[in-house]
Amino acid sequence: MNLFDKIHNYQLMTRLDEAGVYPVTSHEKAWLALMLANPSAAEIFEPTTLDKLRRLTHMPESESTEQEQFVEKAQTQAKQLWSPLVRKLRRIILGKNHIKITAATNKGPVFRNQRGVPYKLEYSLAKKAWYLIWLNMSSNRLITTPLHLIRSVDELYIEDVWYDSFLPTISEQIQQRKQMAKIVIIRRYNAELQRILYAFSCFDKEVAFDPESQVYTITLHFLSDEQEFILSRIRFLGLRVKVVENDHLKQRMTESAMNALARYTETSL
Repeated sequence: MNLFDKIHNYQLMTRLDEAGVYPVTSHEKAWLALMLANPSAAEIFEPTTLDKLRRLTHMPESESTEQEQFVEKAQTQAKQLWSPLVRKLRRIILGKNHIKITAATNKGPVFRNQRGVPYKLEYSLAKKAWYLIWLNMSSNRLITTPLHLIRSVDELYIEDVWYDSFLPTISEQIQQRKQMAKIVIIRRYNAELQRILYAFSCFDKEVAFDPESQVYTITLHFLSDEQEFILSRIRFLGLRVKVVENDHLKQRMTESAMNALARYTETSL
């Protein structure tokens, strides 16, 4: 590509970005069409939205037949990943309203008719479950509740200004939960950078490269309750990475290594 083509493409992308237009590649369109064909799509989207998306991603016969060549083998039995509460809670959050919630806890007790400020819906890849992050107004504490433990949710209509007044408190508590870890990639595995970054794809991160030592450093930002999933990713990558900053992760990795070694000692037989 010559210099003039690069300048033209840059100007085109800049104008599209300013206009709020996001260009979609043919591969992205094909995968979206494949996902929309999944039966669970009818539960996720409103009928009018689903119909519009399917019309926008409609592909010619010659291209759509390529998707049928993908065959999934040895699939484990997957539990239902979609919750009917997602659509309702998403609408409440977008409407900036409060909720009255009744839910159980992981230990068993049930709290009833608690008024709260719904803040965010999150999906945990590690636990394969949806969670609601909300502020309990009686305790002024930020709570993360699995959707499968929620017994009932009622919407309480309020003014947007009142909803926004709780956001500083929520942001402050989220900042208190945030943690950071630095992970270096062992130099002989630099060629596997893409695979390693994919393992941490669901986390906020920055990547720095030192040209003198030829070492990549990944800085991860995550919440305290996500540590176990990060540890599973680090164990999965094995010798390719090393934790250099975050004492808790270092300690847990040391414990894991010692427990693994103990299984192969003569005294443990």
